[in-house]
Amino acid sequence: MSGDQQTGKTAAQQAKQDSADRLARALRDNLHRRKAQARARKSIDAGLAKNSPLMSDDEAARQPNHRDLTPKSKG
Repeated sequence: MSGDQQTGKTAAQQAKQDSADRLARALRDNLHRRKAQARARKSIDAGLAKNSPLMSDDEAARQPNHRDLTPKSKG
């Protein structure tokens, strides 16, 4: 007997289950990756905050890598 016959699933049911299993695995992997990225960002941010003085908004705006995200008015 083949594996499909032992579980009583048709080929279509087995394919659907395999697809659902792959999706579940991909979602779990993505969640783990996002959590690891968040932990890494948190530790980097904590290290930067500990090692550098706080800047006011005006000082931050003068930084060369600052991007103004406020909407521009047309007119």
